Amino acid sequence: MGIFKSIGRLIGKGIEKVGDFFGSEKISNFGRKIQDACAEKIAAEKSYDKKEADIYTTDRLNEILVSFSEGYFQQATSYENACIKIVEEYYDKLISIIEDVGVTNYNEANLKSLRNGKKRIAKSIIGAIKDPLAKRMSLDDSECLSILKMDSGLEKKQAMTNFTQKVIKEALNNLSKNVRETLKYQIEDIQDYLNNILEEQEKEIRLLKEHFDKLIRDNELMQSDKEKSCVLPLIILEASERVCEILK
Repeated sequence: MGIFKSIGRLIGKGIEKVGDFFGSEKISNFGRKIQDACAEKIAAEKSYDKKEADIYTTDRLNEILVSFSEGYFQQATSYENACIKIVEEYYDKLISIIEDVGVTNYNEANLKSLRNGKKRIAKSIIGAIKDPLAKRMSLDDSECLSILKMDSGLEKKQAMTNFTQKVIKEALNNLSKNVRETLKYQIEDIQDYLNNILEEQEKEIRLLKEHFDKLIRDNELMQSDKEKSCVLPLIILEASERVCEILK
């Protein structure tokens, strides 16, 4: 079955392409300058206690943390969109293989559902980086607050640098996880569709065999041996043509 080999090769290429994206130097150097600027500003701040601090200090620190996330948003959006494009192109190629081999005659409704599955891709990837960043770089995050509580200086700067690197890694891992899950769902949808096609083919072949057997029985009752020698080739030809149509 050429379709299965084609889809298998494409699955491998799709996963490889996503892996290349996440392994790129651009991803690994994601926003170094923004991290450094944030660490410098936080290191200059005196020890902060959320329960005792005045509103001005709280607003200032909150602004630093928010500006860190916002500084990443444009770059994060471009990475999310790049992943969406990779996965959508991959999905389009899978659908194209299925359409090219002509199996749509059996399950047009399910094929339509398969095409609609593309709409889930963007929904599952958008915000994969931005949402975790905004949540962690916040005065509501306990780990972030523990660093803000430190006295100003190099130790605080290093702690903040380590924290931002950790948060960015978590955000990128979340993007990677969402992409993997999206690929997984796509592959499962394709598998379900193809399994349905196989079931339809098996059903058609069973019916074809029953029809073939009935023709044989009927002709055994009605035709002489001489006539059967002429009729049987026609029956076999009819059956062969129907099998070819099923397996197109």
